[in-house]
Amino acid sequence: MASTLLLHYDPAKPDEATWSHVNNLGELTSRITSGSLEDAAIVAQQHKVVVLLDSSNVHLNHVQLPTSNRQKMLRAIPYALEEQLAEDIEDFHFVIGKTDPHYGTPVAGIRKDTIEDLLAAFNQAGISVDAIIPDAICSPAAPDQWSVLFYAGKALVQFQALIGSVIDTANLPLLLQASLDRTVNKPEKIVCFYLDGEDPDPALEQIDTDIEIIKVAYNTHPLVVFCGEFDRAKSLNLLQGKYKPRRKNSGHWYRWRLAASLATAWLLLYAGINFVELNSLKQKNAELGLQIEDIYKKSFPGSKRIVNPRVQMEQKLNELRGGGGPQGSQFLALLTESVSAISSQKDIEVQSIDFRNNRMDIGLTGTNLQSVETLNRQLNKNTRLTTEITSATSEKNIVKGRIRLERSGS
Repeated sequence: MASTLLLHYDPAKPDEATWSHVNNLGELTSRITSGSLEDAAIVAQQHKVVVLLDSSNVHLNHVQLPTSNRQKMLRAIPYALEEQLAEDIEDFHFVIGKTDPHYGTPVAGIRKDTIEDLLAAFNQAGISVDAIIPDAICSPAAPDQWSVLFYAGKALVQFQALIGSVIDTANLPLLLQASLDRTVNKPEKIVCFYLDGEDPDPALEQIDTDIEIIKVAYNTHPLVVFCGEFDRAKSLNLLQGKYKPRRKNSGHWYRWRLAASLATAWLLLYAGINFVELNSLKQKNAELGLQIEDIYKKSFPGSKRIVNPRVQMEQKLNELRGGGGPQGSQFLALLTESVSAISSQKDIEVQSIDFRNNRMDIGLTGTNLQSVETLNRQLNKNTRLTTEITSATSEKNIVKGRIRLERSGS
């Protein structure tokens, strides 16, 4: 296969797929084209197909875990993110990337029914998919550089390789400023990619005077940006585990049928000889599993749902030692839940944001006390938040206040 078909896709817009071929150097080798999946199937023959999925369909996160064993991490990820997801974690499929010493382990999660419907749609169109990668992690990333790509009313933000997010453009300046206030290693520059003729929000240039804002215009579609970076993001390919593609038959299988038959016969003979021993081991394993579950129930009698006693035991012990979830993810969750209400209050200006112990304190100024109380009521309408005004003072014609937010039930 001389090249890869790179296809940008959002399941919510099935007739608006966009694609082009890309070579091994990350260069587009054909015209960027848009159409249905059936149209794309015509040019997908004899090519690997990599789908860049609209990240609105993906839960992107990063976590700190007390183990470096990949299998243990995959088992622990759902429980580490349980508080971050409003839906049942058992409905999600998770993949992880390489751990970063500062940010932790990158995670991408997608609902199982979403990825299954997605694969069914491509299969029906006659397209065999080799990889599905969230588009938000396919922008240029470097230790001293953040990137923001504007497309279709959304901003794809990448803070570090494989650490990304997607947000409405109206809320982007507040997210970036809050992230800069929280990070220890600030970037030297933020590169903004935008469609030629649609300049980024001028407010971005005011977020931090020490950080250089670089604007780069692209033509037609962000595939011209993604094509050089998607290969680096393949470790968060969603087609892993049970969704890993099966290898295609090379057509030479018939040459190996005799050898395969002999190998199968030998394996059946070996299995027959050891059947009794294997049966005994399985029985002992089942007995040990019941003993572990019994110890867990006695140690933590308040636990109602037991899925994996060993992993849950490790989590409980970590909690008793003082271990916590990913603070950065808690912070971004609170920020995302509150940013719309804050932006809607024109008489309010945010002066500071502090986050500790899973609580966020927002320092603000307004024209009157009523504006602070109005904002607090707006925030309280969100059932995921619990808020309170911790202070409010009036000096001349300016009111200074602080509002504390935390996730409901935390």
